[in-house]
Amino acid sequence: MKPVYVAVTLSALALNGCAPPRHTVEPYRSDTQSAAQLQRSAEQVCRQSGNVEPPATPFITDGCSLWPDGQWVECCVAHDIPYWCGGSAQQRRDADRQLRACVANRSAAWIGTLMYLGTRIGGHHIVPFHWRWGFGRSYPAGYDN
Repeated sequence: MKPVYVAVTLSALALNGCAPPRHTVEPYRSDTQSAAQLQRSAEQVCRQSGNVEPPATPFITDGCSLWPDGQWVECCVAHDIPYWCGGSAQQRRDADRQLRACVANRSAAWIGTLMYLGTRIGGHHIVPFHWRWGFGRSYPAGYDN
């Protein structure tokens, strides 16, 4: 096996092992009532999106995965919810576009665009990371049609 493939595989395994076991964003990390309300909201988003039942695993957010949690962290938390639910490729595009617009509104358009591109590339359902599309479901969740 070529060294580059070994390095990529080891990096992927290391990053996948970094899945947060609990919320890493305040107030959800330390306030159980806020965390419970967020869970209920996430479940409601899943149901409204056409997913009959939310994933069996609890909703956990790490804020802006691999990106600084700036003034846009609420945008990232809101974006994590449909990513947890999963669904169609169109629903993923819509979630990523909403993230871009939210971040651009809170900071600058170029930051929103960078985050959008990052989610389009790194959030595909096939990547085995905790931030992938459908991360609340068994891997690989795939897209709903």
